Amino acid sequence: ARRAIICEGGMNLVFVGAEVGPWSKTGRLGDVLGGLPPAMAANGLQVMTDSLYYNQYKDVWNTTVLVEIKVADKIETVQFFHCYKRGVDRVFVDQPIFLEKVRGKIASKVYGLRL
Repeated sequence: ARRAIICEGGMNLVFVGAEVGPWSKTGRLGDVLGGLPPAMAANGLQVMTDSLYYNQYKDVWNTTVLVEIKVADKIETVQFFHCYKRGVDRVFVDQPIFLEKVRGKIASKVYGLRL
């Protein structure tokens, strides 16, 4: 028997991935994070995606939010970009290490430095 799950305040979903279509996409992961969240939002859910910012998006805005995080023994600063498309909050995390080896629209490789 099927049972419905009812959340009184609504359900919030966050999808996190290295790529999200149409902004960054090399395969099916980008397709999934590009298409599934809007479908979920169309069903009344509050949906957000979080992905990396590869400095090639015309339709996102700089939130001016800076956060310091510890990576290994070093403090790194990350910045957040945002857009709202098809009922989904799209959040992009920017840090210079993501662009160190990126080419794609910028050149020819897709992702940044491998850690």
